Amino acid sequence: MQFEESLRFEGSRDEIWRRASAIRDIPNYWHGTKSLEVVREGQSMVHAKLKFAFGGSGEADILADGEKRTLTIRYTSGAFTGEQVIAVGERTVSAKWDVEFRGMFRLASKWNESHFRSGTRHALERLTGAQPTDSGA
Repeated sequence: MQFEESLRFEGSRDEIWRRASAIRDIPNYWHGTKSLEVVREGQSMVHAKLKFAFGGSGEADILADGEKRTLTIRYTSGAFTGEQVIAVGERTVSAKWDVEFRGMFRLASKWNESHFRSGTRHALERLTGAQPTDSGA
């Protein structure tokens, strides 16, 4: 599954980046991630165990690049594997997904994409403080 969602914002780029790069706060913005436990922390990389709101768990390596203002999450095991990149631009924040579902989650891949898109829009709205477009994820 590959897609990208983006949202324009009027607030402070620094504040949006502060929120987006706060790795331990990911569940506050990305409600599909129920919990995140940092297992190993390096200079710019974190390895974490994740529990997902839809069930299942996994592990990920998370890299915050302050210079590029990107947060890269590499899902290494669990319901899906692949990468999500959150980028904070001058007036736009975006999330690009490139993941592959595994096991029983592969059976519902069409529904998963719709749900992930909706959840991504809502997460970007929470990161920027924008008014939600509708209720849900």
